[in-house]
Amino acid sequence: MAKATYQVFIAWEPIPSNAFVLNGSTLNSTDQLTNKYSDSLYLFTFGLSEFGGEDVFASSFDALYSDVSNSVISYSVKRGRDDNLSNFNAGEATIVLSDPDGTYSPLNTSSPLYPNVLPGRPVLIQATYGGVEYGQYRGFIRSIEHNPNLDTRTTTVHCQDLFLHLTRTQPTIEDTGATTTGAAIQEILTAIDWTDPDVTSLETGDTITAGFSADGTRSALSLIGELLETERGEFYISREGVATYKHRHDRYTRTVSATFTDVATEGIASVDLTNIKNRATVQKTGNTEQVAVDYPSATNYGYSDYSKIDSTYLNTDGEALNLAQWLVSQGKDPKLPLRSLTFPANISGSLLQSALELDLGSKITVSDSVLTTTSDFYIEGITHNVRPGRVHSVSYQLSQVPTNPPIIFGTFEFDSSDIFAY
Repeated sequence: MAKATYQVFIAWEPIPSNAFVLNGSTLNSTDQLTNKYSDSLYLFTFGLSEFGGEDVFASSFDALYSDVSNSVISYSVKRGRDDNLSNFNAGEATIVLSDPDGTYSPLNTSSPLYPNVLPGRPVLIQATYGGVEYGQYRGFIRSIEHNPNLDTRTTTVHCQDLFLHLTRTQPTIEDTGATTTGAAIQEILTAIDWTDPDVTSLETGDTITAGFSADGTRSALSLIGELLETERGEFYISREGVATYKHRHDRYTRTVSATFTDVATEGIASVDLTNIKNRATVQKTGNTEQVAVDYPSATNYGYSDYSKIDSTYLNTDGEALNLAQWLVSQGKDPKLPLRSLTFPANISGSLLQSALELDLGSKITVSDSVLTTTSDFYIEGITHNVRPGRVHSVSYQLSQVPTNPPIIFGTFEFDSSDIFAY
């Protein structure tokens, strides 16, 4: 059985206000130490640290990130979405810590961590296999629950990724003028002080001629969702903690990263009438509604409508019509039966490596004789469960790779030979 080494880190201590980071801090200007995800250990506190001697941050709980791996009983990580037509959800992690002494209890004033057992602290989970380190999750503590029961004595740490902050803030952003989807998302991230290029990766995306602004009445995550409602790209937090935006064309350029052959312990195969959508209405705000219908689908399954889209981010009625047509093309037929795949990652080294390195949007091949399927899929959702003994199980939510590349909205016509293009 292949096994990785897993590490869980929590930054209990707030970053010292008088600390200096070698090769990072800048004198007489804004200090870079405010980056929540910096894991540099080159910290010095003026008046306390000694060059060439023992640093005051060397104790187990004073480091920027504290290694709590020896206390971890189990953890689970869930990231992604259910299908390729919805937005991504907040990535969540649940960490169960053995805590016989109440070290991680927020009420224990005798704990060496007191008073820093608080929500909002950064969390890092990573795995090492074959000498390679794989980030698995980066986020923030949402809640901490200590169970003092004599038979249990555990503390459970519930975490969410950057989406936690995106849902809790309502930024005000001045009109940018003509811009792009990627630039608009950057404006939103900047408004919540997420500016470190090491944890941000944004493609350019579509042009938005009407510009972008925010009036402080909608959450940052809602603003991003509104942009992607028409653009149909992806915004998620990667396994390394990077805020990532991919244009809708991006996934069509991806090659197969891994093949899973007869490894499934569970594969959900189903078709569902509720997932069939054959009529869509899309409107450029203030203009005429554009409606697309697939009549053969309506005859076979009855009419089923997408929620209406009314957006200022559409540039023309042609783009609105193409978006409506694209939505119908995606939903008019039953989906390929396989929609999730669960497997034990430990059964081989190659399988464990794939489980550790694949991320949301990765393209994979599933060939399973029991499920009687061989096809290519995109990974829409990922769940990792690591239990005592380093037993690692993985579950993927899947969407079938379409046979056609993406449309260029407003340029190509459906029901013709040039529907799709890069």
